[in-house]
Amino acid sequence: MKTSRWEEAQEKELAIWQRTVSGAADVLTEIAEAAALVRFGKEHGLADEAAVVELGIGPMGIGWAAFASTTRAIGVDPLPRLTIATGDANVDRFVMDLQYRSEFLQGDATKKLPLDDASFDLIVCDNVVDHAEDPRAILAEGRRIVRSHGSLLFGVNVFSTIGRLKWRQVTCRLHPRDPNVLCHPHSFLSSDLGGLLSSAGWKILVSDDARGAWQRLTGCACRVRVIAQPI
Repeated sequence: MKTSRWEEAQEKELAIWQRTVSGAADVLTEIAEAAALVRFGKEHGLADEAAVVELGIGPMGIGWAAFASTTRAIGVDPLPRLTIATGDANVDRFVMDLQYRSEFLQGDATKKLPLDDASFDLIVCDNVVDHAEDPRAILAEGRRIVRSHGSLLFGVNVFSTIGRLKWRQVTCRLHPRDPNVLCHPHSFLSSDLGGLLSSAGWKILVSDDARGAWQRLTGCACRVRVIAQPI
């Protein structure tokens, strides 16, 4: 049976994560990224003691609940949760403690998850939609399960205009089987995010994209973080 491009991408993603969880430096880098997202959320009014779902939490299973008090925390990912095995017992124990602060649900967030409508206060979705088969479907599923007063904490890597042109017309064409290409079927500009979120039922309240017009045209790719509310 021929493997689809999406199945191949998931195999590559899993292989990357398997390498990540075997190295202390890589594991701690992932934790630092999660901590930066939580810091951004708290700086802009997202509160503790919330019921949280993280869509695309990754096989490490570490997200919001590692750094904030929650009433319930669920991490969803299509890949299985992996065991941390860096070879450093102290690092492994520390990371495993963070892992188990969230329930882990292996599932496809582009489809209806076994979670009730309007039952969570906060949806987290960071560094996910450019890796996903259907970005809008993931955001729409988050909208289904969030309460009317809830929030979305969202992050995605964005290109400059010229950077995306190079990515699509040069990198993707010359290296279509490269793992980085396979694992990133979608590419975004910052200006795409409002329409993407709106189409899934969200309105942007806060963005940390402070780049000027020249950087948006010619600069390097960067992570943009957003807080949105249900429309």
